[in-house]
Amino acid sequence: MDSQLVNAIVAIALGSVAAIVLLVPTAAYQYRLDGKLQPKDLAVLLSGAVYGLSLWTYTLLPMPEPGEFACKGRQLDLFGSIRPIFSDYPGGPLGLLRDPAFMQVALNVVLFVPLGYFLRVILKRGVVTAAVIGLATSLLIETTQATGVWHLYDCAYRLFDVDDLVVNTLGAIGGSLLSWLFLDRRDDTTPPLPTSITLGRRLMGMVSDVLFAVLLGAAVAAAYRGWMVYGPGSGGDGVDRGVQTMLLLGVPWSIEVLSVLVSGRTIGEHVVAVRALARRPAAVGRSRAIKLLTGVTPFYSALALGVLSVPVMLTYLAVLAAVNLGAAWVTEQHRGMSHVLADMDLRIAREEAFGATERT
Repeated sequence: MDSQLVNAIVAIALGSVAAIVLLVPTAAYQYRLDGKLQPKDLAVLLSGAVYGLSLWTYTLLPMPEPGEFACKGRQLDLFGSIRPIFSDYPGGPLGLLRDPAFMQVALNVVLFVPLGYFLRVILKRGVVTAAVIGLATSLLIETTQATGVWHLYDCAYRLFDVDDLVVNTLGAIGGSLLSWLFLDRRDDTTPPLPTSITLGRRLMGMVSDVLFAVLLGAAVAAAYRGWMVYGPGSGGDGVDRGVQTMLLLGVPWSIEVLSVLVSGRTIGEHVVAVRALARRPAAVGRSRAIKLLTGVTPFYSALALGVLSVPVMLTYLAVLAAVNLGAAWVTEQHRGMSHVLADMDLRIAREEAFGATERT
């Protein structure tokens, strides 16, 4: 398979994983900014993550086996890579497209155009910031190449070219200018916060609870495994699968228990800025306990079944998802089954919005 195609596949795959990890903080930010998470926000998140990984794959991959490559030098003559384009100009646009020197420069410019675009779209920063960050990013890449991936290799397997610093920076500046021309520049007045909870907001809260369980549980379990294999505790009986499973499920579930009993909200509801309020103030504790037992606890119980039987776990999860999605669809304010059984209402936590004082 062509190496460039492999680089693209790696960037898309790892970028998609990064986007999933970043989905929770992105949702938390967007729901506090304007009360919604739109498809364009998800598109920017995914494309930005894939682009970030593509900078790595296209500038450092494939990484050769030690001893199976020729050491590369450094091109320190300013415009030394660009000058041959003009001295050996073949004439005509098609001639340029056949010129390796021109194509290398053009690709280096194009590679950094999205950086300038994302800096304006995500961080609201203009040309100066694009130039500084473009230069810094290019310098980091070139230094990594020149040092053999920070001395992982005895010598560099890719050429350090000072002209790349110039053309990459120009690419970032070009991306910033293009984004300014094409982006919608209508009134930037902060929009009013929504007053009702949408189904999309409820579903994002549920997805955030699932991602919280999976990511935190996996991180804790991996940390335990690393400690037992490589830490001071290594050399004993190895990894205890029972302890690992307990950490995998128990740590995120314990945090959910604490969150629901103390604040009445799951972690996912914190993410999407939604509050759950008992209809009868005197029964707050009872309502929160019922919500806990009928909400996140069945999900963790389903995951625990995976220890015994994966097919049973998957079936249980499918049924659980269908029931909860259906209940969220048909109930008032998309309260869902657990809130109906717990006699609780859902409200938007408007006080958590950015600039809440000015927007109320």
